[in-house]
Amino acid sequence: MSLYNGFAAALREIAGAGGDASDASSEAAAARNALAFVDAHGSDIEKALARFGASGRLSDGSPLPASTYNDFYKWTMAPVIKASMRARSESIVCTFSANIRDVSYRQKLLDSTTGKAPAALFDAMVRELTSLTKRPFDRDLFDRVASERKLPGWDKALLDTVCGSADAPRMLVTEVVITPPGESVTPAMPKKAGDVVVHIFVANDEKLGAERVYVEATGPWTLVSWLETSMMQAIYEPLFRDAMRARFGVAATVDDSGDAAWYPKWLAEAFVRCGRSAAVIKELGMPGMVMTGRRTGGFPLILLQAMFLAPTLKPSPSEPSKLIGTSSTTAHYWLKDTGVDSALVPVASGTHAHELSMVLGSVLGDLDDRAGLPLSQIVGHMLYFYLSVPHGDVKADGRKNLMPMLPDTLGTKAFMTAAQPLKVPHGPHKGDPVLSVIGMARQDSGTLEGFKELLAKYEDFKGALMASEIEVPEDLFKAKELGYVAYGAGGFYGDSLKAWDKSAKNISMAIKVLRVYVSGERSTYEPVKTGDPSGSGEGKFEADGLLSPERMAATRDRAKLLGEAKSNMDATQLQAAFDATMTEFLGDAVAA
Repeated sequence: MSLYNGFAAALREIAGAGGDASDASSEAAAARNALAFVDAHGSDIEKALARFGASGRLSDGSPLPASTYNDFYKWTMAPVIKASMRARSESIVCTFSANIRDVSYRQKLLDSTTGKAPAALFDAMVRELTSLTKRPFDRDLFDRVASERKLPGWDKALLDTVCGSADAPRMLVTEVVITPPGESVTPAMPKKAGDVVVHIFVANDEKLGAERVYVEATGPWTLVSWLETSMMQAIYEPLFRDAMRARFGVAATVDDSGDAAWYPKWLAEAFVRCGRSAAVIKELGMPGMVMTGRRTGGFPLILLQAMFLAPTLKPSPSEPSKLIGTSSTTAHYWLKDTGVDSALVPVASGTHAHELSMVLGSVLGDLDDRAGLPLSQIVGHMLYFYLSVPHGDVKADGRKNLMPMLPDTLGTKAFMTAAQPLKVPHGPHKGDPVLSVIGMARQDSGTLEGFKELLAKYEDFKGALMASEIEVPEDLFKAKELGYVAYGAGGFYGDSLKAWDKSAKNISMAIKVLRVYVSGERSTYEPVKTGDPSGSGEGKFEADGLLSPERMAATRDRAKLLGEAKSNMDATQLQAAFDATMTEFLGDAVAA
């Protein structure tokens, strides 16, 4: 049975189960609406899923393209990475490290790795990560994204660097290194320039005070950036499949072919959850984007989400969809090239990421220490303003929303305090407040109320608010009530069990850049993320678990100090330091 046929049969079974359909967001109503959509667009859905077997894997055994689990913002952020590399002699190497926050699976993976439990889970993860060494960059796709979206900075040199040539495409990963448990560990580094190495090992985590399995990717920033969400999905995939096999009572197989017994059923259930969430969004009438591509049950769901949400979120046939877009660039082009009805193909869209602030916070740590503020984060955002889609000018109608702000890396208060006195240094907005060119501020931690109240204290910021911590429907209603004008949701659109069952539990994990090397030397300024406070202790604190107790304590203290935002400079000194750094990083791109 094909994936499409299995999925449609399972969906028909759910829809036929009955139940109260008076509420559009009920399971019964969502299932019937989902089935009606599949019946109306069956040929298009069959086209989109044709390359997948019933297990959710590509049926011909071919690798997915390197871009599969990457967000659109990776393309818009690349020119800033390129400029940063140039400013530091082309030598910024980063390590992204996985943090499996789910305690039970963190322990289960450790036991599987150390021999205290069967090795099946560890072996499955190794196979998934090793597959990244055979996942090629699709140069044609990258070129299309850059040209069709008119993305600056994507010249032939950058395409060559990231993708390799058409005849010799670069792979996502060069090598996977496994250090057996019990052996001393030194984090693996690339053997030569242009390599990206994944390292799997067991070591103590200073934050947890316990051993865990480390999975890390290290390479030049220009290249390893594409591993952030790809590696997360490669780790999540075996955990997800292990959980589903336990739930459906299906034994594991080396090639995952046994998953054909349950995957179509899960896909139908996830699609119904997507329908329930869409019903809530349609009722609210709030525009937003589906932020998919990480911690997902697979690319088939990403394709279904894209096809379903674009037409479903249209208020009426004559009005545009409230779906701003999908973060999955690959889904957009996959559907387009498969010949799916254009009405079912949303554009690729994106915002911003903590990666930029964390890496530049390490590269420019001395600047932040001198300022007493995370000035590097403002540098990162304004490099995006000049070098990426805003093109340094948001005066024209509709352009301001191209300039995002993600201020919570070391706390929104610290970011806003650093940005408040600064003026735009070059171009059409020269002399304008930096905060005045921001079109959209994204709330990604803390509380919706706290984020809004804090930003309201800064008069120069006149942009809109976007909520991206959407876990349950109540979050959306609260966001709209508070005046948020947009949202970004990922797991809420089908992957998350918790979205519609508060007693359920999702497999939580994150990937963050936790080591930075400049010109071959590790930066003494550790990349850190704290997020905004929400009454949950450290919350989203991320730092390198391999740090010594002394260095971890010093890292916490420094992050806390920068978060308190007590400036060491007056406004004139801050502006001078900001201007000098911007000029250094912009180089020839500085506007007249």
